[in-house]
Amino acid sequence: METLATTHIGQIYYIDKIVGKDQGKLRELGLITDREISLLSNDGENAILKIAEQRLALNSHYLKQIFVKKERSSEEIIGLSHLQVGQSGVVRLIDATGEIKRRLMDMGITRGTSIHIHKLAPLGDPIELRLRGYALSLRKIDAEKIKVVLEK
Repeated sequence: METLATTHIGQIYYIDKIVGKDQGKLRELGLITDREISLLSNDGENAILKIAEQRLALNSHYLKQIFVKKERSSEEIIGLSHLQVGQSGVVRLIDATGEIKRRLMDMGITRGTSIHIHKLAPLGDPIELRLRGYALSLRKIDAEKIKVVLEK
């Protein structure tokens, strides 16, 4: 098992368990099993974490007590085009190669990105998305290549 102290910056993980005498304190801060968490920065002594949509600064001592895993316990991966207006998903993978994959990644669609379906065109194609603070329109055929996990 891997602790948060040994994870990669920017990678999304899920809390597996918390050990040690500080379990209660960490749970009060929102660190609970299966909660999405990522390391934003780590200078060796202190780290900044992203938990859900909040940021939290912790001493590296606490990072060693938080065990993480790479996937949620049970998550269904679906194509982005299957989401309805108002739903959100987190990108798990881009099922494309070459220029299409590069183009989608250049637009900010990378693993761990939260994407909200804002609206559909009158005939259902294209789809208007909200991600990383901006709006993006994609054809359904391209949106199908983006595999996401539905956010609750």
